[in-house]
Amino acid sequence: MSTEYQFKPHEQPMMVGSPANPDHPARRKVFYLIIGIIIGVTASFQNGLLVANLTQIQGDLSLTPMEGGWISVAYNMTNACITVLLYKIRQQFGMALFSKITLFFLLLATSMQWFVSSGLMTAADGMWLDPYYLEIIARGLSGMVASGMTILGLFYCLQGMPTVKRTSGLILGFGLVQFGIPLSRIISPYLTIDGQLESLFLFQFGLALICFGLINILELPPGNTEKVFEKLDFLSFGFFASGLAALSVVLVQGRILWWTTPWLIYPLIIAIVGISIALWIETHRKNPMLQVRWMRSRNIIAFMITGAIMRILLSEQNVGAAGLLANLGYGGDQLITFYAVILAASVLALVISIFSTNPIDLRRPVIFAVALIALGSWMDTSVSINSAPYMFYISQFLIAFAAVYFMGPLVFEGFLRAIASGPAYIISFSVIFGISQTVGGLAGAAAIQAFTTVRTQVYYADMVSSLNFGDPELVGQIAAARSTISTQMTDATQTNTAAVLQVLQGIQRQATVSAYGDLFFIMALLSTGATVILLLNYFYYRYHKRNPLAKELAVIAKMREPK
Repeated sequence: MSTEYQFKPHEQPMMVGSPANPDHPARRKVFYLIIGIIIGVTASFQNGLLVANLTQIQGDLSLTPMEGGWISVAYNMTNACITVLLYKIRQQFGMALFSKITLFFLLLATSMQWFVSSGLMTAADGMWLDPYYLEIIARGLSGMVASGMTILGLFYCLQGMPTVKRTSGLILGFGLVQFGIPLSRIISPYLTIDGQLESLFLFQFGLALICFGLINILELPPGNTEKVFEKLDFLSFGFFASGLAALSVVLVQGRILWWTTPWLIYPLIIAIVGISIALWIETHRKNPMLQVRWMRSRNIIAFMITGAIMRILLSEQNVGAAGLLANLGYGGDQLITFYAVILAASVLALVISIFSTNPIDLRRPVIFAVALIALGSWMDTSVSINSAPYMFYISQFLIAFAAVYFMGPLVFEGFLRAIASGPAYIISFSVIFGISQTVGGLAGAAAIQAFTTVRTQVYYADMVSSLNFGDPELVGQIAAARSTISTQMTDATQTNTAAVLQVLQGIQRQATVSAYGDLFFIMALLSTGATVILLLNYFYYRYHKRNPLAKELAVIAKMREPK
């Protein structure tokens, strides 16, 4: 325990590894809050800029889709598994060292990407200096950094809040992570206007420098530390991390290469075996990192399933609507307003959530969020070949609002359950929440990709098989295409072939739109069903005049009583 600072009883750190909570003057609180917001937004950019620019990164490095997939794998595998290790690092070494290590790796990752994008390095410089491999390493570091930066931003936000509003700091810290994708989609077209990624990565590097400077200007208060690492931690973490990494490979590459690709069975086996061994070790340890029995309880499983399902349903926006618009030919610069609408909804939801979340009633906001997803999905079922971005503004506003609005109450419920069980359970909650969000997002994207691919093929086969080349309308379409192409080709046979292919491409596009219409319908059904189930559960507790968190709230209230 630190002896340099002496805090009042109410200012003591909540747990080992977290900073103390001194009574800051108002001005310092404002600075803490501003720094927390900057760090939180920077953390959100780690994934957002990757999602927004992966296609261009693949093009610049001349990568195949599978090679580009490994870049996504590198980010997600480290982001999903690093939480458990970061928690113990904070406990043993304190927040000051944790902050500097996190920002050091952020600077390292962003400087590597800037170095690669600047064109100062080519594949001829050696395998491990190949830009492709450096990009994979940088993305792996970014995945680790994003997790650490999220926690760092959260602690800064908590320092910036009055004691009675600490819940708001928790909601703000986790809510800022949702801004990454829309913000990245908005700024990327301006930063890559010349077709080069150097300005984009220079922007990231600049943000990293700003964050590094800010945490040195105003550090977090010190906290308590203790020796927590055990030799068995590294064995257990090794199996757990390898299992999650292999699962990321399956979910990312399965979506790109298709699920029947033979070699995908090997990472799937590694995922099952690795995670199972890690959980077995943790179950039988004297001082486990993960409280497996607690994680297997009915309430925690329900919490994890709810978080994963919400992330899957929210894929309707990032993969569904965005994927349809991309297939209709809309590029990044044409979707700036679309993502500005999403960002506005996210900001509004965060503000409302901060001021309205009630620890006594955390289920109602989640139900409201799922109902908004259902409403937005039903609105999107009317898509057509003529759909334009502005037609999605209202529906995607609702879904983007739901994406942020559910986050605070859901996180707060899991946090209350963990705190009530004891500080040792916080790490288990962090792992459960992180995995449900990362794996849920990957699973949602994979499921949508598989569904739309299959449905597109079915629709295309049906449409082509029903073609009648004697149909005047079809003849007219081919004639119009031939008339256009004839100005570029002189050979009549080639012109006819190209005209037919152009008409078939139009049929393919129509099949794709129909497949996305089915997707939105399925999402609407699923979210409506989830709303009904959550409502029934909510009214059950209301009818019996019970609070599902009554036990946890009572334990926490007792913990706060003066001794």
